[in-house]
Amino acid sequence: MSARPTLPFTLVFVGSTVLEMIGDSLAIRFLHYGCKPLIMALLMLYVRQCIQSAGWSDYARWLLIGMVFALLGDVLLMIQEIDLFALGLASFLVMQLCYCRAFWLSMRRNRFSVRLTGLVVLGFVVYGALFLVLLRPEFVKNSALTVLWWPVVLYTFCLSLMGLLATQRQQLSGYAWVVAGALLFILSDSAIAIDKFLQPIPGSAWVIMSTYAAAQYLIAVGMMQQLTSDASLKIAT
Repeated sequence: MSARPTLPFTLVFVGSTVLEMIGDSLAIRFLHYGCKPLIMALLMLYVRQCIQSAGWSDYARWLLIGMVFALLGDVLLMIQEIDLFALGLASFLVMQLCYCRAFWLSMRRNRFSVRLTGLVVLGFVVYGALFLVLLRPEFVKNSALTVLWWPVVLYTFCLSLMGLLATQRQQLSGYAWVVAGALLFILSDSAIAIDKFLQPIPGSAWVIMSTYAAAQYLIAVGMMQQLTSDASLKIAT
């Protein structure tokens, strides 16, 4: 039983991501609108197939629910005619909470390393604090952004918590994949905030979407590796 995506699937996934970035950067609407939802839709199909093969688990269920909200967030944020940033942020906030729940449930058999946890907590606290300190002046200067400040603070906390929980899955199958995915997700969201609120990033569509798609891919594959590993252990016993 293997959770590794097939080569054709991976090529289709990468191709869809590249076409989305081309469509976004060159304002080709049919590419942008057609390919962006495919990123999460393809991963949801992959996760669903793994679940059908290995069986349901509580953490796989929460992962899939989170992916649904990620797809919703992608759709809301890709619409350029209306500013739906707040709704998109809310969708991804729910996704973060679902992923946090999935990571937490997947750790039930894992032992925490208090020392490592403390060091990692410090790292994420420093990241979150610095990130908010950099953003705060822009929200103070622009009254239109005031209403978004506390949602952004809450989102930053949940994003950091998701990253923290990902690092605590030591000795579980797919650990490195999930950690890499969580860190790339933080990088992608940081790039979004910098580009939107601080300073435009050259080639932002490529930076943001490449890291985002890679993050979702790595998290999905890593979690499905654990699912298939757990299923194999059940069969063995």
